[in-house]
Amino acid sequence: MHIGETISITYVATFADGQVFEENTGMILTVWSGQVIEGLDEGIVGMKIGKIKTITVEPEEWYGKLYDQNQIQKISQLIFDKLSITPKNWTVQKLWNIAGVVKWTEKDEDGNTLVLFDINPRQTWDTLQYKVTVVSKN
Repeated sequence: MHIGETISITYVATFADGQVFEENTGMILTVWSGQVIEGLDEGIVGMKIGKIKTITVEPEEWYGKLYDQNQIQKISQLIFDKLSITPKNWTVQKLWNIAGVVKWTEKDEDGNTLVLFDINPRQTWDTLQYKVTVVSKN
């Protein structure tokens, strides 16, 4: 596909571990118009109708620009203990109904253990893989 062409695509986007982020079965867009995230827009250029392409999008190619350091919460280890959750560094874990990444632990001035829990949306820090098919030119 060429820049400026209007096309129809289907895709499935997954995180690096294979978990599905989103699916679309009939998106119509103009190539390189900013209607989709930058890495996907760039990856579509040159595709042919009916061909499947896997496009890897690093967080910095769009969603990463939305990452917010203020979304890293310091939560007492006692809360994790009370919920029978063992925080593991650099893993996605769920605390109540909120998913986040346990960054690490640190001690406060009183010696209490705090867990740094990053609640930024996963697409702001994880790689996405789009399996894209160009269905037609419109």
